[in-house]
Amino acid sequence: MRPVIVVVSFGVSAPEAREKSLAPIVREIEAAFPEFSVAEAYTSAFIRRRLQKAGADMPSLAERLARLLQEGVREVYIQPTLLTPGEEYENKILKEAQAFSSRFDVLEVGEPVFFREGGAEGDDVARGLAAIFPDIAPQADEALVLLGHGSPHRRNPVYVRLQRCADEKGLPVHIGVLEEADVPNFAMVQKRLERSGKRRVLLAPLLLAGGRHVTHDLAGEEPGSWKSRLQKAGFSVRLDRRTLGERAAFRRIYVEKVRRLVCHN
Repeated sequence: MRPVIVVVSFGVSAPEAREKSLAPIVREIEAAFPEFSVAEAYTSAFIRRRLQKAGADMPSLAERLARLLQEGVREVYIQPTLLTPGEEYENKILKEAQAFSSRFDVLEVGEPVFFREGGAEGDDVARGLAAIFPDIAPQADEALVLLGHGSPHRRNPVYVRLQRCADEKGLPVHIGVLEEADVPNFAMVQKRLERSGKRRVLLAPLLLAGGRHVTHDLAGEEPGSWKSRLQKAGFSVRLDRRTLGERAAFRRIYVEKVRRLVCHN
């Protein structure tokens, strides 16, 4: 029985969004590790229910691991596609994996994209920014705003680290998050833009997959979207709706994360 790599995502319900972002990651992991089988799981119960109503089957991580046990698999490597080690990673990946840890010969969990800070193996934040920038270059008179999700119940330090790293490298980028309880929020980004003196903004998602966050929260015509709020504040806004999963250099990070996971065990 071949060992299995389980690619775990929050999930996306729109087939076209999955095909643009998550599916290429899975295909590239399959191509890079032909000696492994590759399976998927979604952490979002809401998205799994929507897919089930549409006739599609996507299990949770616990359900996927139970199926692999029934199939006789003894060696499993779990690679999240999550960007940050927040609540989703802790509660729906680490905890669910821990519940099965004694039932496989090998059960290992990999890292989210932005996990390591410095050290001998490099800084994930610097690596992630380097993967984004060749593919998204603001014009000379533009400031780039990258909009991530953020954490709803506590502040996620990764976004502040991203901003600090961009500032240290002199990159014309301002990091924001959708969750108002997290930082950097809209007011903080607006203040940075005002200080920059630039009135033109390139607005792009710091999100792995598309969906409502991109079409409505970032680029929508509604008054509450970031596009509308920036325009109301007097900025000219140009949109780049491509997600991180649509950027080949960024997808390669996942292949390297899997390589580190399986080679270190």
